[in-house]
This record gives sequence, C-alpha cells and structure tokens, in this order.
Amino acid sequence: MSLYSRIGIVALAISLGWGCTNLAEAQGLGNSPYSSLGMGEFYGDAYSDNTGMGGAGVASASGFQVNNLNPALWVRNRFTTLDVGLVGQYKDIASGNLKQGNAGGNLAYLSLSFPITPRWVIGANLKPYSFIDFENTFTRPVAGSPGIAQYTVSGKGGVNKASVVNSFQIGRYVSLGLESSYFFGNVRRSSDVLLYANGVPSDYIVSLNERNTYSDIAFRAGGTVRIPIKKENKLNLALGGAYSFSTSLNATKTTSFELTQGSFPVAAPDTLENNLGGSMKVPEQYQVGASLEWPFKMTLSVDYSHQSWSQYRGFGNVNDELRDVSRLHVGAEYIPKFGSLNYFDNVRYRVGVSTGNTPYMIGNTKVNDTNVSLGFTFPMGRGFANFLSVALVGGQRGTNSGGAIRERYGRVVLGVTLMERWFEKRRID
Repeated sequence: MSLYSRIGIVALAISLGWGCTNLAEAQGLGNSPYSSLGMGEFYGDAYSDNTGMGGAGVASASGFQVNNLNPALWVRNRFTTLDVGLVGQYKDIASGNLKQGNAGGNLAYLSLSFPITPRWVIGANLKPYSFIDFENTFTRPVAGSPGIAQYTVSGKGGVNKASVVNSFQIGRYVSLGLESSYFFGNVRRSSDVLLYANGVPSDYIVSLNERNTYSDIAFRAGGTVRIPIKKENKLNLALGGAYSFSTSLNATKTTSFELTQGSFPVAAPDTLENNLGGSMKVPEQYQVGASLEWPFKMTLSVDYSHQSWSQYRGFGNVNDELRDVSRLHVGAEYIPKFGSLNYFDNVRYRVGVSTGNTPYMIGNTKVNDTNVSLGFTFPMGRGFANFLSVALVGGQRGTNSGGAIRERYGRVVLGVTLMERWFEKRRID
C-alpha cells in the first residue's frame, strides 16, 4: 500500500471517529421505552463477525478481523487492521392494544490495530457504549379543577467509549490484554405539561429540563490460552475470559424550568441547578468462553457473560431497580475451503443464538431477551486481503402482558475490514 493510501486510511479513521462521536449523541437505534432506565440501551462489544455468532467468541479469534470481546485477542491480528462498522435496527413495539414501529442507525465501531512486534499489538477503538431514546405521553386530571393535563416525558443522548488496547503473546499459547477506556457523553431529559380547559389545549407549556454530562476512565483485562488437541495445529481448544472493572463516572447535572406560550418563552428560563456534581457507577462485568478451532475450517464457541447491574447507581444514588444480567452465547463459523479458487469457498458463514435476561423489571416480571443471528464475511480486493461482513439478528425482548412491553427487533451490522503490512522493511532481491 502506498504512503498516500495509508494517509487516506488514517484520515478516514479520524473523520469517521468524529462522526461517531457526534452521531452517537444525536441518534441511537430508534425509540425504546426501556432506555428510560439506568444507562439506557447497550450496543455491546461484539463487532460484525462475532455478532453473526450470537455474540460468542471471547476465547477465539481468526486474525482476519479485530475481536473486541477480549483485549487479549487483538494480538492475533498480524497485520495493521482498520475495522469500521455500521448498525441499523427496526423495532415493532407492543403494549396491550398499542403498537408502534420505528427504526434507527448509527456508526457501531471504529478500530485500528498496529502489530508493533510479532508478540505485541497496540490498538485504538472508538464506539458508542449506550444510548437513551424515548418519549412517553399520558394524561391526568388536575386536582381541584375540571381540567386535565397532558404530560410528555422524553430523553435523548448516550455515552461513548474511546479505548487504547495493549495485547501480548506470552509464550506460544497464552495471550494477555488490557483495555484502557475513556467514557464520555451526555443525556438530556425533559418533562412537559400541557393544560386542557373544556377539552381544548391551551398554548402554555411548562417544561422541566435536565442535562447530565458524564466522563471518566475505566479498564478491562483479558486472557486466553490455546491447547493443541491434534498435531500440526489441526484442532485446538481455546479458553478465555475478560473482566471489566467497576468504575464511577464523574457527572454534572444542570436543571432548568421554562414556561412557553405558542413555542415562545414567556420569561427567561430559570436555572434550578447549575453543574451540580455527582457520579454514575458502571458495574463490573465478566465474560468466560470456550472454543474448538479447526484452523481455516470451522470454529465452535460457547460464552457466558454476567454484569452486576444491581450495583448500578445513577445521579443521586438511584438504582432504577435494575437486576443483574446473565447471558449465554453460542455460535459457529464455517469456511468451505480456504484458499480455493472458487470465491464462495472462501466466504465465512456464521450462525448463532444468544439468550438471557435484561437489567429491567416490570412489576415482578423479568424482561428476557432471546435472538438468533446469521453472518457472512466476503473477501475483497487483490489476494482477498480485505473483507466485507454482514450480520443479521432477529429477536424478541419482553412480553405483551401484565403491563409489560414487547419489542421484536431486526438488526443489521455491516463491517468493513482493511488489512496491510506496515512498519516492514523493504527488501531488494
């Protein structure tokens, strides 16, 4: 690759990273009532390839793409690798007789990894971590008067994550990794009240607006071990795990009161709280997994993940009655005949399933989430050195009974991987 091409890739990474930061603040994956609780909806750590395997793969990596489930697996990438991903989602939401459909999309991730030595890889990663996007409208009678009031409660925003990864090969079969991350973002919530008199809405709206800003650092560590089962690297058992340390994000809150008539302010907004200091506790998480690897042929993976959301604390030490989350991920990847002259023999095919609970409770009912996935990676370019990956996910969260909310969703993750040898001395024969 020429110098100008490399400069172009770096420029693309920087511009997409800036776009990721701005887009994550402006848009999530569509309206989600559950995102009103805690930190909202989560994007997850899986990139397009692992998403197609049900989010499994904390113990195994092919080296063709960055595996972000475990920082110890970045060292498997022997080339300078740029991974860019987009995510889109459609949801069908139902509660009782009420139904709604909506869609959304975002830049899912941006990663660049550099192999400094054959046993040391440094990487940089920028991705949205969570998003809040909801709007609920309801009416209530006004005490002491015949009028009624219409309340609209809404929220928008999210938290992003920028990371630096150091991944090391220790000996022949063991690898270790450390991810150092910086969380940042903001969330805006508002409560609007519109009064009705004799069934006719007035043009006065009373609004209470709240803006929370978050920032701080966090760490995640991981390790893997590969155990040869057959000689000549024909079959390996891989075991791996990753641990995200609990952290308390610095937070500030600004609250203002506003009265408008016909969208015009009646008086200057009144600031009730200005940059009030606080914190938001992000709980610990651990992931463990095992994989059987037939190199360049097939991989079977089983993972278990757990995050202690009962330990979550929002601004003002609020928990939102969140529960611990446990999930099972199972996936498989198959390559018909690697290195064949037949193009489709080099395509990687994936299937997976993921099931478990969410942090949310509606009354005494747990909100569970189960999905199935398909994935494909298509080689591109000269020598098939670059890849285009597609992951398709369909699932359901919650039930349409007992006042709960059912969400049926379809998600698409599109990833582009560009690989090249950098920092290699030129040789003249």
